[in-house]
Amino acid sequence: MVFFMKKRSLLLQMVVSACIALSPLGAETFRVHAMFPLQVPESPPQDAVEEQKIAVGMNDALSLILPEDRTYLSGIELRVKIPEEIAAWRDTIAYSLYNGIEPLPAADIIDYSGERISVNTFPGKLSLIIYIPIAKDFAIKESPYHVIVGAKPDTSDGFVFLRLQLAMKGVPESFERAQFELSARPVLRDLGALALTVLEPEGETNGYQLFIDGEAAEAGGALLLATGEHHLSLTSESYRDEVRTFRIEQARTTALSVQLRGIAPTVRVVSPENAQVYFDGTLLADTKNAFVVTPGDHSVRFVVGDYELVKTVQAVNGRSYTVNLSIDAEVSETD
Repeated sequence: MVFFMKKRSLLLQMVVSACIALSPLGAETFRVHAMFPLQVPESPPQDAVEEQKIAVGMNDALSLILPEDRTYLSGIELRVKIPEEIAAWRDTIAYSLYNGIEPLPAADIIDYSGERISVNTFPGKLSLIIYIPIAKDFAIKESPYHVIVGAKPDTSDGFVFLRLQLAMKGVPESFERAQFELSARPVLRDLGALALTVLEPEGETNGYQLFIDGEAAEAGGALLLATGEHHLSLTSESYRDEVRTFRIEQARTTALSVQLRGIAPTVRVVSPENAQVYFDGTLLADTKNAFVVTPGDHSVRFVVGDYELVKTVQAVNGRSYTVNLSIDAEVSETD
């Protein structure tokens, strides 16, 4: 019995090879029983309820409709549930990928022409995952648990055309009624986007240089970056250097806003509420916020009752200074 099964399997593979050889890759005209559209979502479904599934027969065709925004799309993951009777007759049903389909796929059209760029058969399994590469950076690796189509289809018309067909004769009549269940998911590129907003001081347009991870970059529009942590720096002769760390998530946009500051030095004074603070001899009305000063030496005088203290600040462009008056009490113990 085992010998008979092995012989039968070998015979089937020989027949399939012969059938495929009779229909080489290239342009052809064909008729399908029905054509079904299946939308490829922009992002993977969160659960089985969200996932769109369709049932197709062995002589049907499938139009995988791509999302309008394909910025992050690197491929299609096609999940197939194979009917038991067809799984028992492995390699009897073929699936082919086409380019240049005419006319455009529609549910009421069954006659098509196109160039077949790939063909394979369904194995003796109850399920199969088929990966169809779309972008050059498609990164799914070969595995015994899935099939990667060896050809990259033309997606300029916004769809991928897949056809199912009988690969050998003499199959059971039940094949006519058998239904494949299919669902499609996007394979996303390992990228995200940075939406950077750089704000210059009001009325100033002095310009700046942007660096991402040490490499020069152009500000404006979304910047595509690999997922993970990144470092940003903004440099200018007219503004202070600004440095930020941010994370990029897959297929998401990270918004980041940076306010540029002038290079003039700033001073902030911290003192008790009952202290009077004089900056260069002028009493400060506001000691909560930092203020801009000119480069050079400046005096800060604190007056608390009969107590007075003067400090000098040597201000330099591009630096910020905090002058902090702290009054402490020291406790000592003697015998």
